Amino acid sequence: MIEELQSILGQESEGGYIYSPDHMEMRLKEEMLRSHRQHVPFVFLKIPTKHFDLLGFEKHSSLIEAWKIAVLTVFSFTNSTDIKGYLRNRSGLGLLLINKTDVDIQKIKKQILRNLRDAKLLDKIKLSPSEPFFKAYYLSCQLEKKQLEIDQKLNQFNHINEGFFTIQPFRYSELSKNYWNRQVMDWVKRIIDFTGSLGGLILLSPILCLVALIIKISDPGPIFFRQVRVGKNGDTFKMWKFRSMYTDAEERKKQLIAEGHNETEGPTFKMKNDPRITHIGSFIRKYSIDELPQLMNVLVGEMAIVGPRPPVPSEVLEYLPWHKMRLAVKPGLTCHWQVSGRSNIGFEEWMRLDNKYIRHGDLRTDIGLISKTFKAVVKGEGSY
Repeated sequence: MIEELQSILGQESEGGYIYSPDHMEMRLKEEMLRSHRQHVPFVFLKIPTKHFDLLGFEKHSSLIEAWKIAVLTVFSFTNSTDIKGYLRNRSGLGLLLINKTDVDIQKIKKQILRNLRDAKLLDKIKLSPSEPFFKAYYLSCQLEKKQLEIDQKLNQFNHINEGFFTIQPFRYSELSKNYWNRQVMDWVKRIIDFTGSLGGLILLSPILCLVALIIKISDPGPIFFRQVRVGKNGDTFKMWKFRSMYTDAEERKKQLIAEGHNETEGPTFKMKNDPRITHIGSFIRKYSIDELPQLMNVLVGEMAIVGPRPPVPSEVLEYLPWHKMRLAVKPGLTCHWQVSGRSNIGFEEWMRLDNKYIRHGDLRTDIGLISKTFKAVVKGEGSY
C-alpha cells in the first residue's frame, strides 16, 4: 500500500516531504501553537488509504482511479507551506492546509466532483455517512463566542456534504504521542481518581457533616452551591461546592463588575474582601474546604483529582484559542495554579500554567502536585 501511495503521489521513498506518523504529530502540535500565537487558521485533512472497502471499492478495480483523482485533486490545492504525513498505523495520509478554512474545503469538493464527472467516474463512488470520503478538522483561531457560530456553520456543512466530507473543530486532545499509552494512562488515572475520591469522602465525612451543619446554622439558605462549569472538550456539568456566599451572590456579582471591583485580569472575577462572602465562607474558602464536595464530581467521572480548574461558561466565551488548550483534559481539584499562589497569579500566567500541565503532565506530575496542594491548603495563601 505504501508503495502504491508513493507511486500515486510521485514519491519514490518515504523521505522527501511526507512525514512519518510521529513527525507528523509533532508538526501538528507545532502548527497548532503557532496558529494560536498568530491567529492563522488551518484545516487538517485525513485521507484514508488502508482499507479501500471503506470508500466503497476494492483494490485493483477501476474505482481505484476515482480515488486517485480525488486524492490528487486535494493535493492540487496544496502549496509549499502545507504539511503532509502518514497517519498513525499507516491508515492513511494527513494533510495540514495552512491558512485554509471550511470555504476552501467546499472548493476542494466542487473540484473533485468536477474532475470525477469529467472522467466519467462519479457514479463509482459510494458515499457512506458512517465512513465519509474525507475527514477534516478545522482550527479557526477565533474567540470561543465566535467559535459557537462557526460550529453551527460546520454542522450545516456536514449535513449538506453527508458521506463525502465531515469537518469538526480541531482540538489539542486529538493529538497523542501514542494512542494505546494514552488509553492505558487514562484508565490508570480514572482508577486512582475513583478510589481516591471514594476514600476521601469516607474519611472526611465527619468534617463534611460538621461544615454542612455550621453553614446551615450560620446563614439561611442551601448548604451546597451547584454551578454549571465547562469540562473536557467543552462539555458542561454541575460542580458541587459548599456554599460560601450569600444566596444573591450571582446578582451582586454583576453590580460589582459594573462598579469596577474586579481585581484580576481576563474574564475571571476575583475580589479581596468580597462582600458576597459569608463569615463561615471566608474560613472555608481560605483553606479550600468549600471545594471538598467536588470529590463527588470526581467519583462520577466529571472531574479528576489533578487537572485545570473548571471555568464557568461565561469565562470560556472570552477565551482566546490558546486558552482553550486547558479544556483538553478533565478539570481537576488541583493543578499548578493552586500550588503557585492561586489568586495572586494573573489570568495569563494561570492559563500558561494549565497549558504546561496539558503538554507535560503525567502520573509523576500528579503525585507532586497533590503533595504540594496539602502544603498550599495549610498555608491558605492566595485564596479569596
